[in-house]
Amino acid sequence: MLPGACLLSNNTVRDNICHGEGKAWYTRGCPSSFGWLALVGLSLYILFFSPGMGTVPWIVNSEIYPLRFRGICGGIAATANWISNLIVAQFFLSLTETIGTSWTFLLFGVISVVALVFVLVCVPETKGLPIEEVEKMLEGRALQLKFWERSDTPKHNLQI
Repeated sequence: MLPGACLLSNNTVRDNICHGEGKAWYTRGCPSSFGWLALVGLSLYILFFSPGMGTVPWIVNSEIYPLRFRGICGGIAATANWISNLIVAQFFLSLTETIGTSWTFLLFGVISVVALVFVLVCVPETKGLPIEEVEKMLEGRALQLKFWERSDTPKHNLQI
């Protein structure tokens, strides 16, 4: 952090970064009178995403996985969440240039609706249930992962 602060204190570097050719935006502000709309849109996105789909990988991890696999499953879910964020960040600008802004947002909207349907259909409600009941509920589901198999359950009875 200190080298960066020293670099910016240098007038030559600061002037080239902030006021170089084509970089006068720093002193003049946003060139459009609709710049506030981006701030409102970002605020609305954060307002609706944070209590909704943004919490799914974090809150569900504390309730849905068996205790013996909670650490590894939480790590997998967190990794999947950040990889998804990386994919969106990497492809957004390319998609807007290729198919246009409207189609890009439509594509991400469709993906969000599919994710919502998946959560509503596949993720059980665990509110107020003790961990033992959650494990029992998940054992009765038709789709079970191999690592959730109990040691006393024969392998040929595993449902997939």
